[in-house]
Amino acid sequence: MMRANAIRRTVVILSCLVTCGLGASSATAQTPQRVNGTTVTMTPPTGFEPAKDFSGFADQKTKSSILIAELPPQAWPQLSALFGSLDAVRAGFKQKGIDVATLDKVPTASGEAFLASGTQTVADTKLAKWVALAQGSRTVMITVQAMPASTLDDAAIKAMLRTVSLGDAPSVDDKLASLPFKVRPSAPFRVLDTMAGSTVAMTVGDKDIDPKGEQPLLIVSAQLGNTPVLSEDPAVIAKTLLRQTKNLDAATIDSEKKVSFGGVSDAVLLEGKTDGSKRFVQYFATGPNGRFVRLISYFAADRSDELRPAIEKIAGSVEFK
Repeated sequence: MMRANAIRRTVVILSCLVTCGLGASSATAQTPQRVNGTTVTMTPPTGFEPAKDFSGFADQKTKSSILIAELPPQAWPQLSALFGSLDAVRAGFKQKGIDVATLDKVPTASGEAFLASGTQTVADTKLAKWVALAQGSRTVMITVQAMPASTLDDAAIKAMLRTVSLGDAPSVDDKLASLPFKVRPSAPFRVLDTMAGSTVAMTVGDKDIDPKGEQPLLIVSAQLGNTPVLSEDPAVIAKTLLRQTKNLDAATIDSEKKVSFGGVSDAVLLEGKTDGSKRFVQYFATGPNGRFVRLISYFAADRSDELRPAIEKIAGSVEFK
């Protein structure tokens, strides 16, 4: 079973994602569609189209979204236990600001899925929320966020889930190609996984599951959502994101400078110490459309000389698409 610390380490990766947003590609008929970079094939509700900047679908009219996130199969035991009872799922999601009202099991084309439904208030707006958990070759979480203008209800979500089928995991190259930015790994870093079609995690070492956080970790993530940040100081945003990242909220910044990153000449590089014995580096750039991409890596302080060349090479490969 995946230990709690390993789940928390996964949350570090997920914490690089911001509230799901709404860029979508051209209109597509409501037929079964493979979600790029995932194991999921499904038919979205009417009005939803494939999203351009995350794995899932978006409704441009109502600003609602369906986000697909996949975790390793080892995550299933603990996450399925979270959905084991209404009391358990209420307690677990309350920490995320989600008030769960019901818990069901829904048949899908690949077996039963758990479905929790409720609401979440974000910036004084009350959203309808559904979170489904399914098991295939990966542990799959499907999160539906419906704005007040949406007509989505439990019946529509359950009908959607019945169309879900889970296939084989895509290749690393296919996963990287589905991201909204270009990036190339550089040894000794290797790709661990991509998440939600907007984030890639890399590590150094043999462990795919690292409960104690002993291995170096590098994450590149793109902004989700359609709110540009052109009018804000990139250094302020970079520092805010750093403080919002789990395990880095108490980090000490000892270097800040302008660098080239993501094809942007005035990107921001922050360096410093975590609240433990590790060092971190964070690159941040805002692209021409106002959305941002960032790279963050942390590692044992005594491995800095070994890892910095590879980190800089990976950072140099990042480009906005």
